[in-house]
Amino acid sequence: MPEEANDDLPDEATSEPGPGTEQHPPRRGQPGRRGYEAALAKGTAVADRAIVWVEAQHPSTRKGATVGIVRRYQAADGQLYAVLLTAYLFITVLPAAFVMASYTERDPNALADRLVHRLGLTAATATFVREVLTGAGQNKLGSTLIAVASVVFFGLGIGRVLQLVHSRSWAIDLGKRRLIDQWRYLGVLLIPLGFLLVYDIQTRLLRGHPAWIGWLLVPLWASVVLGYFVWMPRTLLHNRVTVRDVLPGAVFTLLGLIGLRVISSLLLVNWLSWYSTYYGGLGIVMAGFFWIMLVATALVVAAALSPALAERRDLRQANAGR
Repeated sequence: MPEEANDDLPDEATSEPGPGTEQHPPRRGQPGRRGYEAALAKGTAVADRAIVWVEAQHPSTRKGATVGIVRRYQAADGQLYAVLLTAYLFITVLPAAFVMASYTERDPNALADRLVHRLGLTAATATFVREVLTGAGQNKLGSTLIAVASVVFFGLGIGRVLQLVHSRSWAIDLGKRRLIDQWRYLGVLLIPLGFLLVYDIQTRLLRGHPAWIGWLLVPLWASVVLGYFVWMPRTLLHNRVTVRDVLPGAVFTLLGLIGLRVISSLLLVNWLSWYSTYYGGLGIVMAGFFWIMLVATALVVAAALSPALAERRDLRQANAGR
């Protein structure tokens, strides 16, 4: 008969490890890695829900129109063109404005004194502003030659940048540039320069007169500037959009300029003081550059706003007509 198995022998699976056997603690997940993976999964889920929400917004709704503005701004490389437009404005319009102010004022320091007084600048900031702005008044011939050269060589670039921004936002193919486009660019540049010249003359003529006279002229200026920002995109787009199409963008630009004018006494003063503290006279130039960038950004956003609102209006009218 076969021998019976010895039940008293220890089973291998349940045997206790010997004294020389290395023991390993039970493996556990790393808390940092698990937290990172959980946060990544949660963030991905939130991003996916946001994308689904954005895609679900119909262009005929307010939220859909807002999404359309952002998409058009991105499609037109809005921030890139805002920086490029800032550079063109900085090297053409700004020198020309200083030169025109120097010819309308007898005192070469008048422009700097007026800016210092309006913004309430003091101490070193006021000194740096005067150092930067008085050059055009003291050297009229040289500053005039530089301003004219800047306008001739770079001035038409302002109209070209604005044309590209508007055409991309409206998805309009204008084809190759034609000779008449150069005249359009010239008009886009010269009209604002004319506004600045008239404003300088007005400021000089109204000096010493009651302030209410200047306030009476504000609605007139607002109407003229609004008309320019309606005319400008239509001209650059070869009149392929209507006044009704571009009016929202023109109103947005006008309100943006008014808003910048109102907050300049607070925000611009802080910028000038902060930059001049660290960079001296160069800081004044840098602060002015970034301030002009706000204006350029408003122009680019306005170019994206008009087509989005026009699309919303057309869709709502089509739905109402069914």
